[in-house]
Amino acid sequence: MKVKEKKSKGLKREFSIQIEFKEISSLRATKLKEISSKSKISGFRPGKVPISHVDKMYGKDVTVEAIEEKVSETSRAVLEERGLRAAVSPQINMNKEMEKIISSEEDVEYTMSCEVLPDIEIIDFKKIKLENPVAEPQKKDIDDALTYMSEQNPDYTKPKKKRVAKDLDKLNINYVGLIDGEKFEGGTADKADIILGSKTFIGNFEEQLLGASEGDKKNIKVKFPDNYQNKDLENKDAIFEVEVNGIYEPKNAKIDDNLAKRLGQESLDALKDTLSDQIKKDFNQASRIRLKDSLFDYLEKNHNFDLPSSLVDQEYDQMWHQLEHQLEEQKKSLNDLELKESQIKKNYKEIAEKRISIGLLIAEIGRLNKIELDNNDINIALQNEMQRYPGQENEIIKYYQNNAEAMRGLTAPVYEDKVVDYVLSKVDLKDKKITREDLFETKKDISQKTNTKKNTKKSDKNKEKK
Repeated sequence: MKVKEKKSKGLKREFSIQIEFKEISSLRATKLKEISSKSKISGFRPGKVPISHVDKMYGKDVTVEAIEEKVSETSRAVLEERGLRAAVSPQINMNKEMEKIISSEEDVEYTMSCEVLPDIEIIDFKKIKLENPVAEPQKKDIDDALTYMSEQNPDYTKPKKKRVAKDLDKLNINYVGLIDGEKFEGGTADKADIILGSKTFIGNFEEQLLGASEGDKKNIKVKFPDNYQNKDLENKDAIFEVEVNGIYEPKNAKIDDNLAKRLGQESLDALKDTLSDQIKKDFNQASRIRLKDSLFDYLEKNHNFDLPSSLVDQEYDQMWHQLEHQLEEQKKSLNDLELKESQIKKNYKEIAEKRISIGLLIAEIGRLNKIELDNNDINIALQNEMQRYPGQENEIIKYYQNNAEAMRGLTAPVYEDKVVDYVLSKVDLKDKKITREDLFETKKDISQKTNTKKNTKKSDKNKEKK
C-alpha cells in the first residue's frame, strides 16, 4: 500500500491511496476457494466444485467484493497508523470505474477525504469548583399539588340557575350518528357524558354544543379524520343527532379521603406522602439537571479545540428538521415565530456547536478513563424504554438487539451520566440552597431566544472562511 497525504488543514484530511492488484488477487483467490468448499452446484459433489467453475459463475462479484474489502481495510489502517479518528465515515472516491479496474487488473487507486476528531487536552477535574443547587420541598408545595389535583378532578353539579352550556361543562347527551343517512357501528349512545373543551370527540363536535340548553336537540356536522382508528370511517362526513339531557358545571373536588381514593390512594395522608416523595424526586431531578448544565458550561469554557464541521452540520440539520416537524404538527410556519428565520438559524448553529463540543468532551473523558457501559446499564436503558410502551416489551428488545445505531442512541444518555458521575466525584462540589422558583426557572425556547452566548470554539468550516 502506498499513501500520499494530499491535504492537512485544520481537521480536514485527504489521502491518495494505492493498493497493488496482487493484494486484490490474493484476497479474491481466498474467497473463491472458500466458495468452492461450501458450494452445492448440480453436477458436482458438495465442496468439490472446481475453482475455475466458481470463478466463471461468481468471479466478477468476488473481485468487486475483494476490492471493497481492501479499500475499507486500508482506509482504516491509514488513519490508525497516524493516530487519527474520523469524525464521520470518510468519503471514498475511486480514481477509475470499477469495470475498468477489474478488466485491466491494474493497481487500485482511490482518494479518501475526511474530518478527524480534534486532540483534546482534558483539564484537571480537581481544580473545578461547582455549586450544587438544592431546594427543600415545603408544605406549600404539597398544598399546591393537592389544589391542582382538586382542579383536575372536579365534581360536577347542576347550576343553581338554568343556563346554557359553556366551556368545561359536563353534558349528558344521547346521540345518533349518520353517514349518508345511515347509522354506523359505534355511532349511537344514550346518556353519554362529554366534557366541553376536552377534545375527546372528533373535530369540532364539542364546540357545536357550546350555548346549548338542557332539552335541546341539535344536528352536529363533523368529518372523521384521515387517521381515525376505524378505517371505514376515515374522511367520512357525518351528522350526529344530539339531545342534551343535562348540563353540569365543574367544582373543585374537596380535598379529603374521597379525593385520595379516586386517585388510587387509601387516604388523604397516604396521598400527601406519595406527593411528598414525588416532589422530592422532581426537586432532585431538577437539581441534577442544573448541576450538569453548570458542569457542561465549565468544561466548554475551559477547553479549546476545533469542532468538526461535519458533526456540527449533522446536529444542526437534525435540530432544524425537528423544528419543521413541530411547526407542521402545530400547523404553523417560521413566520409565526417571534424571531426572523436568519436569527433562528444563527441560534440553532450555536446550540449545535455547543452540543458537539460537549459530546466530544464526554466521549474523550470516557475514553481516557476507560468508562464503559456494562450489561446492567444497557438493561436499565431498555427497561426505561419498555415502560414507555407497555405490552410491546418483546418487540422493543428485538428492535434494539437488531439495530446497533438505535441501541447507541438509547444508551447514550446512560453513558453521559456515567461520565458526569465520574467527573463530579473528582470536583470540589458544595451544596447551595436556593428557592423552588430558582430551581425550576426555565430557559427560553431556542426559537424564541433574543440573545445567545457566542461559542468560543468554531467549527472547522467556519475557521476556514476567515
